[in-house]
Amino acid sequence: MTLCKVFYPKKNRLLLFFLFLLAICSSCQTEKNHTTWSFDAINDRVWVGEEFYTIPLEDWRVHNDRVECTGQNANMRMNLLTHSLQDTGSFEISISSGILESEATKGSMGFLIGLQDETDNDYRSVAYHGKGIKAGLNLDGFLFIDSTVTRLPPNLNLDSFSMQLSGRPNDESLALSLKILDENGTTINVTRNVDADITGMLALANNFTKVDKNEKVANFWFDNLRVSGSRLQETSENSFGPILFNMYTLNRNSLKMSVQMPPLGKDDNKKIRLQTKQDGEYVTLDSAVIQEHSEIGVFTIAEWKSEINTDYRIVYDMKDKNGTATPSYFSGTIRKEPKTDKVKVAGLTCQYWLAYPYRPVLENLAERDPDLLFFSGDQIYEGNGGYGIEREHPQKAVTNYLGKWYMFGWAFGDLMKDRPTICIPDDHEVYQGNLWGEGGETIALEDWQKGADDLGGFVQPIEMLDVVMQTNTAHLPEPFDATPLKNGVPVYHSDLAYGGIGFAIVGDRLFKSSPDNVSWWEGRKDHLKFNLKNPERLIKPDLVLLGKRQEEFLEDWAADWRDVQMKCLLSQTMFANIATHHGQEKMFLYADLDSGGWPKNGRDNAVSLVRKAGAFHISGDQHLTMLCQYGIDGQRDAGWGFCTPAISVSYERRFLPDTLNRPVSNRPEHNLPNTGEYVDLFGNPFFVEAVGNPVDDTFNKNRYQMAQNRASGFGMITFDKKNRTISADAIPFLANWGDNPEPEHFAGWPVTVNQMDNYGSTAQFALPKLSVKSEKMPVVQIFKGKEVVFTYRMQNKTFIPKVRTRGTYNVKIGYPETDEWRIYENVKTVKGDSEKTIEIRF
Repeated sequence: MTLCKVFYPKKNRLLLFFLFLLAICSSCQTEKNHTTWSFDAINDRVWVGEEFYTIPLEDWRVHNDRVECTGQNANMRMNLLTHSLQDTGSFEISISSGILESEATKGSMGFLIGLQDETDNDYRSVAYHGKGIKAGLNLDGFLFIDSTVTRLPPNLNLDSFSMQLSGRPNDESLALSLKILDENGTTINVTRNVDADITGMLALANNFTKVDKNEKVANFWFDNLRVSGSRLQETSENSFGPILFNMYTLNRNSLKMSVQMPPLGKDDNKKIRLQTKQDGEYVTLDSAVIQEHSEIGVFTIAEWKSEINTDYRIVYDMKDKNGTATPSYFSGTIRKEPKTDKVKVAGLTCQYWLAYPYRPVLENLAERDPDLLFFSGDQIYEGNGGYGIEREHPQKAVTNYLGKWYMFGWAFGDLMKDRPTICIPDDHEVYQGNLWGEGGETIALEDWQKGADDLGGFVQPIEMLDVVMQTNTAHLPEPFDATPLKNGVPVYHSDLAYGGIGFAIVGDRLFKSSPDNVSWWEGRKDHLKFNLKNPERLIKPDLVLLGKRQEEFLEDWAADWRDVQMKCLLSQTMFANIATHHGQEKMFLYADLDSGGWPKNGRDNAVSLVRKAGAFHISGDQHLTMLCQYGIDGQRDAGWGFCTPAISVSYERRFLPDTLNRPVSNRPEHNLPNTGEYVDLFGNPFFVEAVGNPVDDTFNKNRYQMAQNRASGFGMITFDKKNRTISADAIPFLANWGDNPEPEHFAGWPVTVNQMDNYGSTAQFALPKLSVKSEKMPVVQIFKGKEVVFTYRMQNKTFIPKVRTRGTYNVKIGYPETDEWRIYENVKTVKGDSEKTIEIRF
């Protein structure tokens, strides 16, 4: 289509435009509700403002005193969060617009009204999944309201025009009228009657439909947005920003908080403040500079009063082009550190946007009120939001990532602002289906395009990798060893003591070796589709899982019991190959090298180190919830691991050994299928207490029901310090939600295990009984030579240590908080429970 451009003198064109806008405003004078947005005073930036939510984020910007869409995606939209249509009355929505300089002859623009999502009308859900009435113009030459069209006149000038959509009650329907007036005075309109009870969100759109990748899509600018009418409903509380969300941790009375901001412009204010109330007035405790690229500010308060609840607010002064500052506030509560016997941890992982915004999970979490949230990775997926990713251009890759990352915070922000959160990235955060970090190696894009996720290293620009690490982990305690990996890839392995529980935080894949080191078979290198009769072919001495640096950290952490009574390891993946079948087609795999079961030597090192601390292991990643006890040399000689359900499963996995010729044995008392003792192809023994498989046919038009069918949900772990037990529960996605509530637990859950079970069940040799003459419970460390083999804080005043081999040990008993110890050397083991007693006085 050829667009004829007829130009009038500027004064006449402005007069025509003014008259058209005046006509619009005059027609709205009788309406009570009206709001207008002009973008003249906003500094140039990607983020449009708190009342709007743009998708994709990187395709929209404020520029030239207006909003411009610059992308080449389908259904690029600017959702209006704070205004929607109710079911009675009339409305009008208008916009000034024009085509940006482009040779494109394909594309469309206009309004989306009455947006609704058939699964969940939560405004966050509608922003991504909502469908409604489309009204606009198409460069193929027509004006339209859904399927009703009117041909555009050949002389219509699309460089600058105004568009107005109105709706008026008309008997049993709502009469819609869409009008366009260009700056030359050419006008055209189209009308259509729709259902009288149309309700829902509003949005602007650029390119309603998918365009062939060989064609360039036209981009448009938008300005002077105005909505009015009695049909409009305002919900200002739905705005998002400028302070988007935050995460914080408390560690031994030290507070660390990261605050996520939107992409700000170079002329925007780059400082935020943390305030608390003192004597009835807010006082600033700290200020932080918003970091470039990641758009986060970090507060660190070294001496926090963790024994009380503290209300706080974050303050940001939004300054416009005129220098006018408008303060914005974001409020929450830093909870007092729990001193109760029980500490509740929520285990959360894998957030595929199929079930966004996961409202059943959010409401169930709020009801259970965990003390701490643990997100074990895959807070985003490449396809989240319904658009693709960016690999080559660093800044575009960062903004693309941030748009998907904001989905996570938009969903969970209300929970995170009021309780400590531990969050670590996994492979999908760095846009790799599988990640073999190889200690920070990088992959050239052209090489990755050939070998994809079979290759070791990172493919995304280092600028984006740095942003991923910052946004996920900047609020965590300082790393045990903060030295970056090769090529500057950051690390985050650290420990956190909270509520009497000592947490170790590690990254399974930052150091992990790639299957390219051992593979010889055709096809995917991570998938073993044949029975490997000699698993030792997959073992090489230089292969690593956690890597030497993280193993050294765990060795130190296992022996450090300051301020804690129990221990827990937090990582991405279980230390076993827990799935036998993959995908919706239930493809059988003998083994998956992407699991935590490979490489076996690294896996055994990790399990052994965790066993020294008697630590419970919480992980995710596998899209298959399972509670199992690890083995190293045999069944059940190490600790327990809990792979929590995925919040929203994308790729289905199943554990179905009962259907294979490699059955389990020694089932638990509940006798549920696919439980009991099992050995994976790598030679890792593990005992399955409970597993949550998807149903056979998971498809359902209702997104939430499909998530339920795919065995989505979350985990709850309760540490009971008084009884020294850990209770693990797997909660289905739709548990107790809606009119047809699903069961409250996955079959086989909840399960309670004893802290001592995490030291393994094969420690048969006893040392003399320890009897402490003190009101405070000390820590016991058992040494074999110089190696710590066991550390435990006594529960009672007497304790009989158990070890795995007969011999002589050194025993160290005391209080790490004050560095007060008693040491007993050359203590010999005895068979059974010892009648010999060592009395210890402090």
